Amino acid sequence: MKYFSIVECSNTSIIADKIYDFLKTQTDLLNTKEFGWHFIDCKAVLTHVPELFNFFKANKLAPRDAAITIIETNKHLPVHVDALPVIAKMNFPVLNNAGWANRWYVNNELVAELQDMSTPIVFNSQVPHSVEKTTATKLPRIIASFTFHNEPLYLLQ
Repeated sequence: MKYFSIVECSNTSIIADKIYDFLKTQTDLLNTKEFGWHFIDCKAVLTHVPELFNFFKANKLAPRDAAITIIETNKHLPVHVDALPVIAKMNFPVLNNAGWANRWYVNNELVAELQDMSTPIVFNSQVPHSVEKTTATKLPRIIASFTFHNEPLYLLQ
C-alpha cells in the first residue's frame, strides 16, 4: 500500500480560499492560537464551499468528518498515527504549505516525503507520520482533513 497519493483538483486555490473564508467567518479557530487538530462541522464547510462538495461528488466520495490542522512549529504535529478505524484520509491544502514536508516513517526510518503540498492527497494515516518545517515560511500552516464513509483505499493501492 502506498503512503500517499496525489489527487488531481483543477480548482485547489478556489477551494482553499473558501475554506479559509469559512474558518474566518464561521469559526474562531484563527483567533484562538490553539494549534494542532480541530474538528469542524463537515456539512457547514461543504455548504460554504460548494466547489469542495462538487470535488468530492466528482470523485465519488461521501464525506464523514472534517477537521483543520493549524501549526507553526514541528512540535505541533510530531510523528503520530491517527485514530482507527480510518486508514485513508484526505488532506487539502488551505494556507502556507510551502516550506513544510509531510513525512512517513517505518521502524523510525523515513520512507516517504511530500514537500510543499499544493494539491489534495489521500494518505495512509496508520503509518507513523509527521509534518515538519523545512524552510523559513509564512505561518500558520493550515490543512483541511477529511474522512469518508467510503474510504478511498483504492488510491493507496
